[in-house]
Amino acid sequence: MKKLISLSVLVSTSLLAHEEKLQEVEVIEREETQGLVDFVPSVTKLKGAELLKKRQTSIGDMLGSEAGVQSTNFGPNSSRPVIRGLDGDRIRVLQNALGTLDASTQSLDHAIPVDTLTIDQVEIVRGPMSLLYGSSAVGGVVNLVTNRIHYEYEEGFFSKVLTQGESVNNGMSTAAHLNYGANKWMFHVDGSTRNLGNVEIPGSARTARARREDPQGDDAKDKLPNSFNRQDNLATGVSRIFDRGHVGVSYNHFNTLYGSVADPDVKIDMTQNRFELHSEYRPLSGPVRKWKLKSAQSDYFHNELHQGHIETRFKNRGNETRLEGLNKTGDWNGVTGLQSQLYSFSAKGEEAFLPSSDTQKLALFTFQQYSFGKHALRLGGRIEDQQVRKTGSTTFGAGDEKGYLGYNASVGHCFDFSKKNTLESSLSYTERAPTFQELYSDGAHIATGTFEIGDSSLTKEKATAFEVTFKNTSDAHQFTGSLYTQVFKDYIAMTPTGNQNSGFDEFNYEQVDALFYGLDLDARNQISHGAGGSLWLINRFDWVRAKNTDAGTDLPRISPPRFTAGVEYVTDEWSADVESMYVAHQTKTAPGESRTDDFIMTNIGTSYRVVGNVSSLDLFVRVRNVFDVEARSHVSTLKEIAPLAGRNFIVGAQIQL
Repeated sequence: MKKLISLSVLVSTSLLAHEEKLQEVEVIEREETQGLVDFVPSVTKLKGAELLKKRQTSIGDMLGSEAGVQSTNFGPNSSRPVIRGLDGDRIRVLQNALGTLDASTQSLDHAIPVDTLTIDQVEIVRGPMSLLYGSSAVGGVVNLVTNRIHYEYEEGFFSKVLTQGESVNNGMSTAAHLNYGANKWMFHVDGSTRNLGNVEIPGSARTARARREDPQGDDAKDKLPNSFNRQDNLATGVSRIFDRGHVGVSYNHFNTLYGSVADPDVKIDMTQNRFELHSEYRPLSGPVRKWKLKSAQSDYFHNELHQGHIETRFKNRGNETRLEGLNKTGDWNGVTGLQSQLYSFSAKGEEAFLPSSDTQKLALFTFQQYSFGKHALRLGGRIEDQQVRKTGSTTFGAGDEKGYLGYNASVGHCFDFSKKNTLESSLSYTERAPTFQELYSDGAHIATGTFEIGDSSLTKEKATAFEVTFKNTSDAHQFTGSLYTQVFKDYIAMTPTGNQNSGFDEFNYEQVDALFYGLDLDARNQISHGAGGSLWLINRFDWVRAKNTDAGTDLPRISPPRFTAGVEYVTDEWSADVESMYVAHQTKTAPGESRTDDFIMTNIGTSYRVVGNVSSLDLFVRVRNVFDVEARSHVSTLKEIAPLAGRNFIVGAQIQL
């Protein structure tokens, strides 16, 4: 019997109706249907061979080729995911279904403190998830799953070791996992290390346009300055498995030193210590079939070094806790829960453009589903209270406090045409309170080259979203297509003023009305199958538009249309694939924003698996950017000075015992 683990991801935009082992994602069961399917609207899971193929240093770059997902492309070390044109505080990045509790949403140069080598599965949910995860999930959720806390018992030792080398940065990366089970106890240890040099690029770092407008004699060429990364990670966990549940704790120490490609003299030295508690209890009877409690405690800090000297020290100490009860009575089932988020942020030093602040969030949410025949009706609601208070700052003025009460609601419908075909529609309303950065920023941020000015009078950002998704799933065909729109009232945008302040371009946080709409398509079709193996055709397409409806102009840094085509051949031992993504010329630009040229990015790879009685060995070779094209992302704030990486040969091995 498959075991459902961790938390309920029951979507405001719609939620599926079946039960499956999704690591950290649980969906609602529809007993009237047969088989297991993913929840809709749009979810992508990367695990196993697919995750091994797509691992990169940053989370954003690893996921940036998925349908509807782009990357901020702030160099190879600190890129975050962008979903359907939304990023920053509108996309929640979770670790084991709890917030990462870092400073990555405060600035593009701040990395997410999770090593991709230690991730066992990634789940991407497109569209509003605010109902369950909070107002900062209005654009979607990325959940990074580790198996440090075990949910089921397995006797004896089992382990995994991964090592790989890369040509583009002359780098080596290694990770190891060790697990042991005895007497219903499970123990886990994992560690990883990276040593990556500056990244090779095709040609000059700056565009021809930038070189014409600001000629410099020492323009970087062939390598991207200050793009190195050194990283160490160590974690341990212990779990006790009971007949009707489990309880476990884990500890993770993460440290990295990397360069900010926006300034060749700036380096970031980052550390996070993170504790997690997971528990589950399944009562023998009653309307609540599962109780779940999860909590994460984080002590995060990083130093921003300028020419080797500490100029600014960022700290974020926080906790996130979720208590959930999963109910089932007749044709109704669902989840009701409490969520709290507490964190204290401080920035001290010459680049302290943000004040110290305390933020507290407390939310109550419920999602309920009524199933009848081939239909399911979903209703959900959330109330979230947020308090933000400036603390201990003579520069910014301590004591100012803001309070916001936000409401979220959703209604959705699912219709199963057959076991293979599902149509879902959903309507959701979300309110997002402004962050302390949007309220109180005031100063130069050297690492990103901007001077940011907040507005303490900002009000709640309101969004209404509608989405229709069709999904076809069978052994030989998988297709998901989503058409969506989101209408924002009082959308908070960082808008250029056209002025210079302290030698930097000045930006104000302002509120405008905005409209986002687009289309995601993701297909995988088996075009031949024989005794030797199977040949698959892979296609993806995404298109998003975003407009400032007050001014009638386009919003900045929105991805142009992208189309991916590829083939993959798979046997019991071998797999080989080739995939090309065409990124169109972006002409829909915001005022003052330059256009970005189109490009085609091609990747190829092959792997070979040897399976023994109790072990397996995977050998793999990949080549990214096969033709060494100069590619610049329109989503990136650094597109004029930092192209994407050049041709990269990757050779590695993974052994499981």
